[in-house]
Amino acid sequence: MDADKGDTDKGKNDAEAGSSGATNTRDQLGKLLRDHRGYLYDLDDEDLLASDPRDLQDTKMDSDESFYRKRRNLEFSMMMMGRYYDPFQGHRMWGKHYRHGEELDEHTLQQLRWAPPVMVEPEAFEDEKLLGIEDHGDVVTDAALYILKEKKDGEVKIHSMLQMPSNIPELLEGTNKDYYETNTFNILMADVSCSMYCYWKPLVNSWNEHIAPCLVGRTNLYTFGSKVTFKRSGTILEFRDMDGSSTDLTGSLQTIVDEVYKCKERYVNVFLVTDGHHNSTEVKPTKVIYQMNAAKGKTCDVFVLGAGTDFPVQYSINIRSRLHNGRANLPSLFWAKSEDDVPEQIKQIASIISERSSRCIELSLPGYYLPDGVQKNFFHLREWVYFPSGPEALQRLALKFGRHICHISLEPREMRLSILNDVFRQWNSVIIQNQNKKERVPLGVLPFMECLFNTQIDAMKDLKSGTVKERLSRKEFKMYETDFRTLFNKIRDILTTFKYKNELELAENILSTTVGGGKYEVKALQLKGHTDEDFAKDYEDFLKIYEEHKPRILTINNTTEDCCRFTHSSTVSDLQDPDFSTMMSRSKYEFLKDFTISGIPVYAPSKDTVIINPWSFSVRSLLDEPYTVMSQVALESIADQNPPDTSQEMQVKQDDILTRCNAIIPVFSPTAAKIMQPVVNTRLYSVCATYAILKNPHIIDFNIHMAALGVTWVRILYEYPTIPRPEFVRRRIESIEATAALYLGRSSYTKYWQLLKSDAAQALMTESTIKVDNKTLKCETLIKPMFVLHMYQRSENHEDAGVVANIMRMILLEYIGRCLSHYKKNDRQATPFTDFFAYTLADQKLKREWVQNYIVEAKEKITGCESYLLENFYTLELARKAAKKSAIEEIKNLKKELTALIPIVVEMKEVERLRNPSLAGDLSWFTLKTFAREVGLKQEVIDDLFSERSVFVFTAHALRNRSSRERLSTPMGDYDENYALVTKSVQEENYRIIAKELIGKIINQLEDVWLIAHGDAHGEVVQPMTRQLILAEAQKRAVDVTDDTFDKVYKKYRPDVGLLSNACQCRACPYFLIPNKRYNQHSSVERRQTSMFPHGLHRAAYNHRESDLPTLISSLESGSFKTPVPRQAVEPFTEDLENLQRLYHEENSTGP
Repeated sequence: MDADKGDTDKGKNDAEAGSSGATNTRDQLGKLLRDHRGYLYDLDDEDLLASDPRDLQDTKMDSDESFYRKRRNLEFSMMMMGRYYDPFQGHRMWGKHYRHGEELDEHTLQQLRWAPPVMVEPEAFEDEKLLGIEDHGDVVTDAALYILKEKKDGEVKIHSMLQMPSNIPELLEGTNKDYYETNTFNILMADVSCSMYCYWKPLVNSWNEHIAPCLVGRTNLYTFGSKVTFKRSGTILEFRDMDGSSTDLTGSLQTIVDEVYKCKERYVNVFLVTDGHHNSTEVKPTKVIYQMNAAKGKTCDVFVLGAGTDFPVQYSINIRSRLHNGRANLPSLFWAKSEDDVPEQIKQIASIISERSSRCIELSLPGYYLPDGVQKNFFHLREWVYFPSGPEALQRLALKFGRHICHISLEPREMRLSILNDVFRQWNSVIIQNQNKKERVPLGVLPFMECLFNTQIDAMKDLKSGTVKERLSRKEFKMYETDFRTLFNKIRDILTTFKYKNELELAENILSTTVGGGKYEVKALQLKGHTDEDFAKDYEDFLKIYEEHKPRILTINNTTEDCCRFTHSSTVSDLQDPDFSTMMSRSKYEFLKDFTISGIPVYAPSKDTVIINPWSFSVRSLLDEPYTVMSQVALESIADQNPPDTSQEMQVKQDDILTRCNAIIPVFSPTAAKIMQPVVNTRLYSVCATYAILKNPHIIDFNIHMAALGVTWVRILYEYPTIPRPEFVRRRIESIEATAALYLGRSSYTKYWQLLKSDAAQALMTESTIKVDNKTLKCETLIKPMFVLHMYQRSENHEDAGVVANIMRMILLEYIGRCLSHYKKNDRQATPFTDFFAYTLADQKLKREWVQNYIVEAKEKITGCESYLLENFYTLELARKAAKKSAIEEIKNLKKELTALIPIVVEMKEVERLRNPSLAGDLSWFTLKTFAREVGLKQEVIDDLFSERSVFVFTAHALRNRSSRERLSTPMGDYDENYALVTKSVQEENYRIIAKELIGKIINQLEDVWLIAHGDAHGEVVQPMTRQLILAEAQKRAVDVTDDTFDKVYKKYRPDVGLLSNACQCRACPYFLIPNKRYNQHSSVERRQTSMFPHGLHRAAYNHRESDLPTLISSLESGSFKTPVPRQAVEPFTEDLENLQRLYHEENSTGP
């Protein structure tokens, strides 16, 4: 050990000491901002750091000297929170400080230097250049005026709501008819990072099909990956525009602001599509967002489409809030949770664009977006306008557009709960936008909303059940009250929760509380809506069928087993009742409520998707004996007794949650089913079945009954997998099969069965490439083909076992495929093949053990003997380079080792745990086994289908082909082919990850070997050597040195302490006395732990050769000669210090 050598440079720590006043500063500034701006929530450091105290400057407030002084003090104190001077912007900012001297790439520097451009004023209307006003008199529009009642402390106050017309009256447009088309600018900014691959195809297709044809004016298309790229001026997006790099969200926002500010058009549509956070540069999007403001004089509609489950929700909302100044009832956010949702979201955006509602009309009376908000006269088409006064002054209004005026007359209408819900959603959108813009939010708006709603509810509670309207209103208010309470709680949560830990929860809350919520309900009404007029016609048609078949219906033997256990009635008994005709006078809702639909009572969780996709219906539980049959009449009677905020369900036994029931699956006994077929085929019965299952009186679904029968049958297989089953279960299955058989004659099911037999792959695709009757054939969930197969196998025309086995094989493949279709799809570090085929690598504990064993073996191959490393590598750096080179060479064998040493087998437990109710249906792997027995397959066939080899092939094929169409149109291959592909995939997934880890660990292991050898050779304290002794020893080791060349060979020899500066003096070292210009690196290894190294040992011993040992140690501790040395670092060398003192004393006494 050479303790007298110079130290290597030590790293400096830049830790900043926090001030005790920082917390108080945050609290003071936060309170100041809240008081001034009316925030409803607390602020954290990100908001405070993004706020300059000078923003608080207000003429009225600054007239208060104490406030001004307080603000100036806060400005000074904010320096403790990271305030710095930005050399690019030339003004003070808050937040992250870029370290001095850090080199930034040109792209980052450009983003740092960026500032919003000067705003360009839009071109004027042609009419704006003309003088005078042109009055066109009275016109008719679809504008509507509603009365708002607020009951508070016993007094009722009247307010008004106006819904703006959906179009500008033709007379108002004057010469400006083409102005919108020629003065609109559209900007698409599409994310083309690698994670967008799965969304790109549906995005391009749906954009070009739906949005592109709706766009007018000028359009610029941009993409952003690692950088923003201008693609073209035009409306068509292309597949080749995909980049596949990182996500430059900051650059995309800067480009959007540049384009919006500099364009000359009055109307601007901004489309932003992204699926991930910014990761391209160090300049965060907040830098742009905080400088972003709506373009004055222009109407800017912002459409933000988030894709997947990792898109930046808060950024998206902030961007939309700051840049958008168009219609208030535009959805705050569009969200495609998967690639399948992209077309639907694009269609919604296209429908909004096609309305061309960006234009404003001036009202003769000022109104408000929000109660107690900012008063204004200009409002967009279709918007809701609030007036604090009654409707008297609003019944005659003037509308102005440019220099044209017309007049409308409005008849006040009573506000309905459904309309009030739409008003609240617009208010919520405005509130969220103001909050994110850090603008004042009226504190009383939420209590006002609640008061308005309670007033409406109280009025409905007082209604008598006289007219049909009153009856319907009283029934529906329960649903609306539940919806409002949910909406109100969520918007309050949005406003009071400062930062969501899960941004997806924020997205869900915004979508469910603002404009654009309830997309399934809207689409269902468009596709399946059933009005009172439809009901009247269907009822007439039903009565004709009923009268025709009534004699046969009266012959049905209706037993107590077929009747509801509570009402003791059934569908058949109602039809047999001589007073059945009295129901003709009932309204639609009363009929649905009172006409008995008897069947199997189930608990089915409510899902919006069922309205669109009936086969996604799921049953959580079925009621057992004695409640085997019930009716919707029983559920309705329970609902009438429940308070309004409870769901429409009953629980037979209060202490047993499994007796919950909220839906009835209509069934008939085998003897009654055949006679009831004409009734079942009527539209009226379909409406009744839809209501019994979905509790939705407004739609008619011709597939929900068959779907619910299939789902219930599958649930029975799950709950009772073995035969024989209980008697009541057997009767249920017979009733389900008899009722479902009534639908098998429908064209849609017969054609589906023919395709399932002849081409199972096409029949099982979510969307087949084959069309039937010009409609795309769909397999919504796998319960559909399972139930259809089962029903036709029970018929006279059943298929042989080979056809059934092939269908079963394809069902198993598609079940695994649908469960894995989104498996870790957006996880860039995902290793799906490893998870399902290489358990050793998937399990982290086993993986660590395997890696450690591999390292040990690799080290033994590389190192040989320890001295070999030390003799061949003079410095640690050289040893490290050699170790890295050897490790890389060894890692080249890793791919082979991965599969040679690790078993590649399918993890059956992982497959058995797979579930995906929305895509595959509410079934499990074990239920599929039960189903295979139900369709008559022999046990040896079932064993083969569910064997490890078969499951291996299914899973491998499913992971390679994530979409249903690709999966079922691509040949599956045999076991050997799939084994080779899985092996290669496991290698590719793990090679880079494990290789990187292994290289580092192998290098560390080899370094340790070298360090141990070095430590053993340098363990003793270096002994001083005279010039003559060095010459003698060096010549023995063949060092070319003489007395004449000594000073040239051994530079800077220090004779007083007897130490060399360029050669090692440890006798055990293989480089003893061999000069080397890298000697400082050779010896610095001992000084890696600087604080515990005894610096200056030889110099201190020489200078204190005449002193006692305590004095010598004290000088080392004080750092008189070098860096201060702790006592615990000196104590191991006390004997060596005494020896050095003695040697230096003797040498000094004898002289040279």
